[in-house]
Amino acid sequence: MTLSARIATFIGAMSSAGETDPPHPRPSVFLSYASEDRQAATSLRDAMDAAGIEVWYDENELGGGDAWDKKIRRQIRECDYFMAVISAQTEARHEGYFRREWRLAVERTLDMADDHTFLLPVVIDGTDQATARVPERFLAVQWVKVPNGLPNPALTALCSRLLSGAPAATPAPKRPSARAAVGLPPIAAPEMPEFPREEPGQPVRFWFHVLGWLAKSARVAFRRLPRWIRLLISLWLVLTLLSKGCSRESREPSRVSPETAQKLKSIAQKYQGSSNKEDIANLGIEIAREVSSELGDNAKATSAILAVPFADTTDNPADAKTADSTFALIYGRISMAHQGQVALSKEPLASGRIQDAVDRGKENHSSYVLYGGIEGAPGPATLSVQVARVSDGSLVWAKKYPLAGADPAAIASEVESKVPTPSDE
Repeated sequence: MTLSARIATFIGAMSSAGETDPPHPRPSVFLSYASEDRQAATSLRDAMDAAGIEVWYDENELGGGDAWDKKIRRQIRECDYFMAVISAQTEARHEGYFRREWRLAVERTLDMADDHTFLLPVVIDGTDQATARVPERFLAVQWVKVPNGLPNPALTALCSRLLSGAPAATPAPKRPSARAAVGLPPIAAPEMPEFPREEPGQPVRFWFHVLGWLAKSARVAFRRLPRWIRLLISLWLVLTLLSKGCSRESREPSRVSPETAQKLKSIAQKYQGSSNKEDIANLGIEIAREVSSELGDNAKATSAILAVPFADTTDNPADAKTADSTFALIYGRISMAHQGQVALSKEPLASGRIQDAVDRGKENHSSYVLYGGIEGAPGPATLSVQVARVSDGSLVWAKKYPLAGADPAAIASEVESKVPTPSDE
């Protein structure tokens, strides 16, 4: 062979060697998961490794002397793809190292082109993508469903795309929004604020920041809810505030000033003996004077509330005095709270039966009847107070108070708060 032929043969051989493509490096995937999903993550690793993909997996990559956190950060910076394993376990945990890995991966995407595929969310159960507790960037790509991490056609197709260098996932087509239709930019979904970091020696400042974090998180969570749910919650809050205001306003007339309470106490101390009709008449006159500032018995003959003096079936003067004073205070307070709607019966009931009280209320054309009496043996003496509804003969409220050491003013205040406001029927 001549020298020129040999040179030509050498040049041809070199050209053929230059046209041969170098071996394609295996794509690398960083596998991030919660410790509870280790078994599913192991299955994913084995399937991708068998397909020819290099998987970084902490269980077989990290040795006992490695700087764990530093190495994880380096692997996330250098890997070709980041695969986040999403499940009910990650949903249930509001904190975990896997969430730090997710955040580091999202931070890396900030330096990437929008059309470059890096994040590979994989869901291994029925977790809903629309409501999952994941970074917003995870929602911008299509998820791959691999139940329990076991190989399936979806995982096989993903591995094929990674090996071929084609885009790993294509975002699902979205219908243009109303804002896009008129040329307005879309509204970015709110992101959850980062949990504050505790600085040494500043516990008060840390907890102050935690309160702010809770308030911001609640606001973001509320804004993530569907519009119709937010409207229902807002309507419920408005109605609740209005009902609280109305309730407070309705209780306002029942307040008794300290001066009036002292006058009622003086009147009650003079009222002795519920069976004495003259004492009852004088009580009505004095209470009416305080209510309307007019002399004489101004209580209406027929009123919505009928107050019946307490009956006494015992022979204990001290108990009778306490019961009489309590009734006088109760009558005075409800007369103040329901001006012009309270009538005073001339004598107590012969018995404590509710039917007798209802009959007395019907005679007076009243809506409610307040009555009671002292109950003695076999136990300690008690003062029984009841409020009955005349229309259906039902018991609206009832309570027994021990007479030993009783506070008439406190009892009167509680009873007055339990007397219903008569309707305008």
